[in-house]
Parts: sequence; structure tokens; C-alpha cells
Amino acid sequence: MEKKRILIAEDNIINQKVALLLLQKYNQTIDIAENGMIAVEKFRTEKYDLVLMDLHMPELDGFEATLKIREIEESEKRDQKVKIFAMTASAVSDDSDRCYAVGMDGYITKPFRAEEVIKALE
Repeated sequence: MEKKRILIAEDNIINQKVALLLLQKYNQTIDIAENGMIAVEKFRTEKYDLVLMDLHMPELDGFEATLKIREIEESEKRDQKVKIFAMTASAVSDDSDRCYAVGMDGYITKPFRAEEVIKALE
């Protein structure tokens, strides 16, 4: 598997560690943002291949953070949009519809399953 730079935007430390351990097995470069505001700031200064975005975080939730990331891409006229996958314990259709509406590319349900994360990487 090709090495990628991944941003995990997640406020729950246990979920951070689970995602980190899973992705480290595949030799990926990983940054962690504890809330949506930090995720947006990291995105502004780094180039990521994938963002795993928790939907419910302090400062900015995952929906708001995704909108801001898409605005940055637009204003900076970036050639390629980063893949953003929601991470959620809720697979409710309202959430999935809203994920796509704000510009996310998909979602991964918690607890994480390796197959879903690998699919997002590919």
C-alpha cells in the first residue's frame, strides 16, 4: 500500500489511539487534531491525502470543519481535493446525507473496522 499523509480529527483519545494504531500497521504518516478548529489549521499548513473526520467535536464539528477545508481548497485553487471521510458511531441516513452535502467523500462507522479504513486509503 502506498504511503499517505493522514489527518485524524477526533476529540476522543481512545478513538484517536485505535485509529492511530490501525493506520501505523500500514506504515502511514499520521497527524491528530483534537477538534475541528485544529483540523482546519493543520490542513491550512500541511498537504494531506486523507482526512478522517469525527462529526461531533468541540470548537468546530466535523461538518463545519469540512466546509472550511473545502473553502480553503477553493480559495487556494488546489489541484486535487483531499478525501474526507466522516467517522461516526451513528449510521443514520440524515448524518450520511449531511456528510455528502458538506463535501465529504464517505463515512466510516465506529468502532473502526480495518476493511473500512483500508478502503478509504485506497
